[in-house]
Amino acid sequence: MNRTIRLCCAFALGVGILAALGSETDVPPEFADVRKLIRQEIAEGGAPSIAVAVVKNDRLVWAEGFGYADLEARRPATADSIYLLASVSKPITATGLMVLADRGKIDLDKAANDYLPGPKIRANRGSEREITLRRLANHTSGMQVHYNFYYDDVPPLSHDEVIRRYGIAHTEPGSRVEYCNLAFGILDYITEIVSEMPWREFMEQTVYDPTGMSHTSDRIRPGLEGQGTVQYQFDLSGKLIRVPPYRFDHNGASAIWSSARDLSRFLRLHLNGGIVEERRLLKEETARSMQKVTAAPDPKKTDAGFGIAWAVGSVLGHAFFEHTGGMPGVATRVRGFVNDKAGFVILINASGGDLLGKVTDGLTRAVLPDWREEPRKTVTKEPARENPDPFLGEWKGALEHWDGAIPMVLTVAGASAVTAKFGQRPPAQLREVSFANQILKGQTRGLLRTQEGFHGPVTIEFALSRAGEELVGIGVAKAEGYFALCHGVRLMKVPSEGIGKPKN
Repeated sequence: MNRTIRLCCAFALGVGILAALGSETDVPPEFADVRKLIRQEIAEGGAPSIAVAVVKNDRLVWAEGFGYADLEARRPATADSIYLLASVSKPITATGLMVLADRGKIDLDKAANDYLPGPKIRANRGSEREITLRRLANHTSGMQVHYNFYYDDVPPLSHDEVIRRYGIAHTEPGSRVEYCNLAFGILDYITEIVSEMPWREFMEQTVYDPTGMSHTSDRIRPGLEGQGTVQYQFDLSGKLIRVPPYRFDHNGASAIWSSARDLSRFLRLHLNGGIVEERRLLKEETARSMQKVTAAPDPKKTDAGFGIAWAVGSVLGHAFFEHTGGMPGVATRVRGFVNDKAGFVILINASGGDLLGKVTDGLTRAVLPDWREEPRKTVTKEPARENPDPFLGEWKGALEHWDGAIPMVLTVAGASAVTAKFGQRPPAQLREVSFANQILKGQTRGLLRTQEGFHGPVTIEFALSRAGEELVGIGVAKAEGYFALCHGVRLMKVPSEGIGKPKN
């Protein structure tokens, strides 16, 4: 290779690296620090790529991509690269639902079961009639943790089958926030039923296209395949490994793809009360109602409550609405400061790092004119009171599995002596047992029928509280990166005089 060719190759490589790190064209000076941070993090391997967009006073003032949308192909990310959104899908799904509310097609305070044609949501605590559309949308339905990722072309369950298996409220509807993906899977199903259109078609025709979100759907749209990102995770050595494609049984919660530029339009829509560039999608009162807290926060966990899909809180006196997303190969955030008429979008095609938090802090500095370093709060928590006494003894009942109840015996002999016996299997010692806040927690491993495409053992995590002579709660079957699936547990106290007596 002669010197001229080598110089040309070096120049081309340098241009490629600079392009991947981001172009400096038309970047407002207030974003210099966060831009420097992003470039440094990408150069040091903190993520394969990140795309950001910032809006102020109903204008897109900065949008840029950094790094590689596809590491193997060395394809640079841009503000139009299409990222999987994870839970940022939820406010988008809810926006489609609110279009139907504006049209008088649904009533948010009506029971969700009134819209379901097949299996209905059940309630182990409280009443099914109290599981309304609003409570599905603000995470107070009583249903609990649920995620289900299907790899290797395993087909997801139908809506009806998911509801039959897992559509169960394990806490009283309306009593507290229990974040639940399944609630939004049910809302996308109800949207489809009420609109009499496939959910994808309804969302594309009614939400995305009217607001100019041409790069948004629960798929990468035909003709845009070259702009899709690949998802990655960090392995134990810190290397980025490719995440294989996966699907969901809760599309409305997790399955939407979009770009930073498209989401800047979505953010403007909600900052402006349902209108973007003279295109009104929602009535102003409808859009504002999505940002009104109807589910109060748990002060032990967060200072943000929930409206319709949006988490609502404040930072340094600046009110915001937002949603974050995280799952294998995904870290995302959309945040709007409603009184400041500003906000930002962050999209990352990797999970397992801390870049999302760093960029959130940097963009907050840039968009809030009076931002200052928030003093670190010293939180003194009372130590959890471990008291096994209310749980001592033997408890018999069942783990409520969709394929039939599984007989279960729980024996509590002391703080570190808790066993669980299922069916005819020998008793197994529970691990990581605690008795804090009047709730018995512990876990075991074993085979349990869960997702059709998964055949290994699962971890079952129990959370049981005493209600008179009963222990009631849940057993969550978990396989990291695959699923977390809730099963009800109900056990009755065995009278002490019957324990240890010789059998006749």
